[in-house]
Amino acid sequence: MPIIVNTNITALKTQKSLNSATSTLEQSLERMSTGLKINRAGDDAAGLYVATGLNTQIRGSKVAQDNVETGNNVLSIMEGDLDVILDNLNRIRDLTVQAANSVYSEDAMTAMADEVKQRLLEINRVSDASNFNGLTLLDGNSNLADQGLRLQVGANADEAGNCIKIEAEFFAKLNSSTLGAKTTEGIQLDSGIDAKKGLAGGDTAETMTNVNAAFASASAAAQYINMLDTAINDISNKKATIGATMNRLDAAASSLTTTIENNTAAKSTIMDADIAEESAEYTKAQILQQTSSALLVQANALPQIAISLVQG
Repeated sequence: MPIIVNTNITALKTQKSLNSATSTLEQSLERMSTGLKINRAGDDAAGLYVATGLNTQIRGSKVAQDNVETGNNVLSIMEGDLDVILDNLNRIRDLTVQAANSVYSEDAMTAMADEVKQRLLEINRVSDASNFNGLTLLDGNSNLADQGLRLQVGANADEAGNCIKIEAEFFAKLNSSTLGAKTTEGIQLDSGIDAKKGLAGGDTAETMTNVNAAFASASAAAQYINMLDTAINDISNKKATIGATMNRLDAAASSLTTTIENNTAAKSTIMDADIAEESAEYTKAQILQQTSSALLVQANALPQIAISLVQG
């Protein structure tokens, strides 16, 4: 083996090993301190790309979970208001069934009609007041009555797999002028009740012509029962739709939880550092660094042999 002064190949090889050990040592320290196996794109470009996509899905799914909860809140508010309306309708029906029994005086019928009018006005008030975050639910004046309710329950744009919709018809105006109404044609009953104008036939207690007509006689009250049954059936159908939608939202929430768990696990496999493995790698690199440092000192001394040859 030649003795060379200008280029110390042994020292260069040892220095390379020292640099490699130092780089590994620094990488292990970084991974243990951050807990991440990938701290920059250069660590694993393909893995970082996949992990970024998974993280986007995780974040989107968490927002979708909030959307599901908000949707349930909207439907719960609407259901509660429909329950109040239904209670009033049932009381009105009780009074109407009572009035259909022709044993009451005109004053008694008037008293029953007055309570019915107040109940209908309360239905109107509840309809006008029902809202979520300023979005009215029952008065038919919000965007819901035009566009329906769209709930984003997934992280992506595909509508079929990422949203639940309730059609606009569900949010049509619901008050004393629409409940029990025949929307296809006006039906003037023998009693003077106009079925096209709903239960009230007017907006105020003084103009509720259908109530006045219904409580004018026992036979008229019997005809009014049919309109009340239609109104109660409308409310029941809406409550059934709400219940079915809320069950679907619960299923969507469960699916989102599973999606988040699976995507998080996949992201962890790609991104998270194995601390036990990194600790072992750190110890190995530390030993190699110390060994290379000691050997580099000896390698740097090898050219000194040439001095002894010259002096000899």
